[in-house]
Amino acid sequence: MLVIIMYETSIIERNPWWTSGSVPGELIGINRTEYLGKIAEHLRDLKLLAILGIRRSGKSTLIYQSIKYLLDNGTDPKNIFYINADDFEKPRREDLEAALDFCQQNNMVSLKDKKCFCFIDEIQNVKGWQQLLKKYFDLKYASKFIVSGSSSSLIYKNSSESLAGRINFIDMFPLTFREFLEFNEIEIPDFALDFQSMKQIYYDLSVKVNEITGFLLQYLNVGGFPEWFDIKNEETWFKILAEEYTSLLIYRDIVRIFRIRDPLLLESVFRFVSSHSSERFSYLGIAKQNDGDKETSKQYVFHLARSHLINLSDFYTKSKKASEKKEKKIYFCDLGLKNSIGGRQDIGFDAETSVYLHCLKRVSGYPMGKIFYWFDKKKNETDIIMSYGSELIPIEVKYRSSFDDSDLAGTLSFCHDFNVKNAYVVTKTLMEEREIEGIRFSFIPLWLFLLAF
Repeated sequence: MLVIIMYETSIIERNPWWTSGSVPGELIGINRTEYLGKIAEHLRDLKLLAILGIRRSGKSTLIYQSIKYLLDNGTDPKNIFYINADDFEKPRREDLEAALDFCQQNNMVSLKDKKCFCFIDEIQNVKGWQQLLKKYFDLKYASKFIVSGSSSSLIYKNSSESLAGRINFIDMFPLTFREFLEFNEIEIPDFALDFQSMKQIYYDLSVKVNEITGFLLQYLNVGGFPEWFDIKNEETWFKILAEEYTSLLIYRDIVRIFRIRDPLLLESVFRFVSSHSSERFSYLGIAKQNDGDKETSKQYVFHLARSHLINLSDFYTKSKKASEKKEKKIYFCDLGLKNSIGGRQDIGFDAETSVYLHCLKRVSGYPMGKIFYWFDKKKNETDIIMSYGSELIPIEVKYRSSFDDSDLAGTLSFCHDFNVKNAYVVTKTLMEEREIEGIRFSFIPLWLFLLAF
């Protein structure tokens, strides 16, 4: 009984709008308008909505922004519930159901008959959550359930098995460079990944280039977690990233959820890949570097990838079997987290990681969207291939300002082999178009490429 009473107190504290009618300003932060717009669209229907992303990427703040949106648009404060599953000692379906019962009783509303909005944070901690929400949906409850989770694969897996057709997903990433500038009060007009559009923006922003590139170097160093803007001290920030974030991400999420038998090996693999972002790797090589066996190391890499701490890029080929035999490339989820754990790499590697993360977010909204890399028989590589099903966009990252045609041998080979007519080269400062062997190359500065939609 004492545990229940303590949790009821926690619920009341976490729902201050029940009495004040508003969300405290310190909980709202800076609006991430793109995500807020997506959530606003989904709030109109009764399907479950899952907001997925790694811890500290801003999910809880986005939930508070969504609650403010509802209040601003006339929703009764008593019809909005916020529950954080981290508050449960050993969260089970029964605990979540009891918490929802308390919210209904305290506010004298019925989830079944009244359209309430129930936000449940860190839902992956609750065993059996999907069966409970499935029951509410199938019984045609009038209420809307919005959940968030930091172990994306677990939520996808559980939801695809039991909530098929009943749930929508929004993937949330750390701040893009565009958002990073917005958080620094620099507004950039929207423009597409198209040379002519980008050329005009390039000239329009010419007076701001030094300021923008200064923030770019900061972004490549501290990364995109929104909490940086509360800290703004590099020494303190990197200590928080290396200690608190690693503890939460590795030990609280992955070790517990995936029942890892050798946490020290997992952490060793995590630290190893943090210093090799944007490089090719083999599972045997990772095992040897970390004194582990190949199969366990492979499993741990997959767990890191399933939790979105790292991303794996496959070799591009139309044969899935052939692709699986090739080495993969590995990319860390956030540059600041990577730098705090594995140290700074050459800026060329960081530039490629930032381009990959930008492209990953770009393709995430497409059902067939995926990112690959490629190399020819002479090992000439193309860093990134954005694939939208039949459409292929090759991107080479060369963080310098001058090039010979021979520097683009890998991308030229790719374009000829797959009949692609346009390619991009991300540079340090060069902005121009060039036709090489019948292929149109668009050379775009890194800061500008990272701002394109």
